[in-house]
Amino acid sequence: MSSRRSMMCAAMLAAMCTLASGDTQGESNRQVMVWMANPYAAPAKNQTIDTMIAALAPHRMGFTALAYQYFAICGEGSNDPGGSNDCDAADASGPPKLRTGHPPQVAADIGAQLTAGLGTGIRGTPLELWPVISYGNPGNASVLNALLSSPAAIDQFIADAIEVAHAQNLTGFNWDLEATGSPSVNRPLLASFLNKFVAALHGANPRIGVSYDGGNDPLPNVVAMDRWVRMATYTGSTPDFLLGLAHGVKVSGSAFGVGLCPICQTLNDEAVATRFQAINGYGATLQEIDLWAASYVQGPSPHWDPFWPRLEQWLNS
Repeated sequence: MSSRRSMMCAAMLAAMCTLASGDTQGESNRQVMVWMANPYAAPAKNQTIDTMIAALAPHRMGFTALAYQYFAICGEGSNDPGGSNDCDAADASGPPKLRTGHPPQVAADIGAQLTAGLGTGIRGTPLELWPVISYGNPGNASVLNALLSSPAAIDQFIADAIEVAHAQNLTGFNWDLEATGSPSVNRPLLASFLNKFVAALHGANPRIGVSYDGGNDPLPNVVAMDRWVRMATYTGSTPDFLLGLAHGVKVSGSAFGVGLCPICQTLNDEAVATRFQAINGYGATLQEIDLWAASYVQGPSPHWDPFWPRLEQWLNS
């Protein structure tokens, strides 16, 4: 790193620490969510889940929640050429609906297996389950738009989400809509749908959380999302990370989920330490770190090694 870039990083870190001076309240609510990639499908899905549990268990004090790819928006056109290709053939018909998908072969009891296998975490807290509702890789927006334009389909989708969340003891859902970059997405209807979805799930008893893995900034006109997860902070560049961190706090405030990506590149210990120093600099403003992605089909990745002790320290601070 050049001396000029080093000076810029040092100045930004100093400014963050000054901003957070005296800001210590609420830190016991900190969350670390580990996102699971989707290698746990058939034919060896249960074996792969066991491998995942075995790899994560030694680091149980370093995370509070798991986000696993499990749900999709399915309906007529889902598996057509150019479609999202997220769903079982039987679900790729009829009106749009909430179904397992992305991939569709995931074990039905994956949440229960993870909960039983990983036990309690820091301060004896139970594992939080935040499965992902996916749409598109990226795929076109036809089925998504069909959902957004059908009040009956929306009502049923929300009712099904509440029912399955309570039945599976879910803490919440993460949205990952990969087709939203398409100009064909009806953005006003998407905002209306998400606002209705969040309000209904927040009003359920027990309450169900909702977060959105939306890339960089919150979606316009969408309110009350529990967390906006930012992928711009996945970067291997420390100056870009610091800029992305500052921007995320500016646009999302305490709803900002800081995205880190151990598998995107190999970061040395100094680079990881600098990221956590910057995160700590915001004090209680930052309440969640989201990490992509745990994939242990071939054993634990050494890219995670510098992160685990700092995650545990951050949760304990």
